[in-house]
Amino acid sequence: MKRSLWTMLAISTALAITLTACGASSASTPLSAPTASPATPQTSSLPASSGNVIASAVVVPAQQAEMSFVISAPVKEVLVKKGDIVKAGQPLIILSTLELELAVNEHEWSVRSAQLLFDRAKDPYKKVRYDGKVLYAAGYVEKRQEMEARLQSAQAALDSAKYALTQGTLLAPFDGTIVDINIEPGEIAQPGKVVMLEGNVSSMQIETTDLSERDAPNVKVGQTATIFIESLNVSVNGKVISISPVSNIVGGDVVYKVKVAMDEQPAGLLWGMSAEVEIQTK
Repeated sequence: MKRSLWTMLAISTALAITLTACGASSASTPLSAPTASPATPQTSSLPASSGNVIASAVVVPAQQAEMSFVISAPVKEVLVKKGDIVKAGQPLIILSTLELELAVNEHEWSVRSAQLLFDRAKDPYKKVRYDGKVLYAAGYVEKRQEMEARLQSAQAALDSAKYALTQGTLLAPFDGTIVDINIEPGEIAQPGKVVMLEGNVSSMQIETTDLSERDAPNVKVGQTATIFIESLNVSVNGKVISISPVSNIVGGDVVYKVKVAMDEQPAGLLWGMSAEVEIQTK
C-alpha cells in the first residue's frame, strides 16, 4: 500500500513539472506585432543630405547711417528733403551757432595778442634806459618760454572753438539717398539723438535675421548662396561677404547676422523687403 502511494506521488510531481515547463515556454514565445503601413514622407525645400543652411533675411543698403549732432543748438536750416540724392561731404542740416562763432572770434584775438608778445620776447636784446642813456640788455630766456607757452595755449583754444563750430553742420558721410528726417527748423538738436537717416539704396545687400547659432559655424565668407525675394518672386545668386562676430537674441534664440552680396540687383528691389537665403555650405 505504501509503495503504491509513493508511486502516485512521484507521477503527480513529474506531471506538475512538465506543465510548468510548458507554460513557461508558451510565455517566452513573442507574439508577432501587426505590420504598420509606411508613413507618408514629409516634404522639404531641401534634401535632408544637402547640408545647406537656410535662413530668413531682409534687404538692406550696403551703407546706411543714422546721423546725429554732438552739440545742442536750435536748427537753423534743413537743406535736404526725403528722397534727395546727396554726395559725401554735402551739408544737410545747419544749427544756429552764434555763441560758437563769437567764441572763435574771441580766441582769434587771444592768439593775435599772444603772438605779438611772443614776437617781442624773441628779440635777444631789449632796450633799457640807465642814467639817461639807452642801453641794450640781454633778453630773458624764461620770458620767451613763457610767451611761447601762452601762444600755444591760445592756439589750442582756438582750434577747439573752430572744431566745435564745425559740429553745427551735419554733413553726408557718403553718396546716398536721404531716407528719413526727424527734425525741423526751430527745434533743438540734442546730442546723440538721430535726426536723419541716409542709405545707399543703389547698392543693396541681404542680411539674415534668424540664422541659428547651430548653423553659424558652418557658414564661411565666400560661400555661394541663392536668394529668393518673396515680394518680387525672383531668385538671384550671391556670395557671403561677412559674418557678425556678435550674436543677437530673437524670440529667445541666439542668432547671428550674415550679409550676402547679390551678383545682380533685381528691378524694383526696396529696402526692407523679405527674403530667404540658402547658403551652400558643402
